[in-house]
Amino acid sequence: MLYSYNNTFEKTMEYLKTIWDIIFPKKCISCGREGQYLCEDCLSLVPINPFKYCLCEKMEKRNKCEQCKNKYLDKILSATSFNNKIVKDAIYKLKYGYIEDLSIPLSFLVLSHLKTIDCQINNDFILIPVPMYIKKKKKRGFNQSEEIAKLISELTGIKISTSLIKTKGTKPQMELNRKERIENIKNCFAITDKKEVENKTILLLDDVYTTGTTMNECAKILKENGAKEVWGLSVAREIELG
Repeated sequence: MLYSYNNTFEKTMEYLKTIWDIIFPKKCISCGREGQYLCEDCLSLVPINPFKYCLCEKMEKRNKCEQCKNKYLDKILSATSFNNKIVKDAIYKLKYGYIEDLSIPLSFLVLSHLKTIDCQINNDFILIPVPMYIKKKKKRGFNQSEEIAKLISELTGIKISTSLIKTKGTKPQMELNRKERIENIKNCFAITDKKEVENKTILLLDDVYTTGTTMNECAKILKENGAKEVWGLSVAREIELG
């Protein structure tokens, strides 16, 4: 009976979604064309970052510069620039417009970047999305970084882990200066399963890398729980390309 009920429920939801799409068709957030929330033509206009930057962005480099040597992150990889209007709009509408489908083109940008820089991934890597506090996640309905991570995991075979959790609510980082950001995010993260991160190289995924405060705090917890290396991986970073 439960199986029958579930089937009926799924068919009903598919039907309602079809009706919804007919009444409110998907439109590209950039050009307005119907069919997708970000059409292929507009997505192709987003430049992919071909470089591997130091954490501070002062040089194209595989290793950390003198200024960054004490940070817990080992490197940061960012697919594109947050200064790009299409990217900025897509991330904003994913997070605050609740358009989950935008995680698809954003994950494509990340994968394109990894391919462009010839990033070699093996079984020692594990993908971890930067977590949201559970109350905030319930209010939004999803964690945008987790949705992007799921797609990347499905397409690459990289194992995804949600063992990194956020243990308390914080103020939005964008509203704070650098010093306030550090205090705001301090001691906010924990690991639920240490075995999942021990001796692994972590791809720590977030939507935007700004000052790196959140990622560095996450990296600290991961390193304290045995992670071999932690690479920050973001869709966008506040850099100029080209």
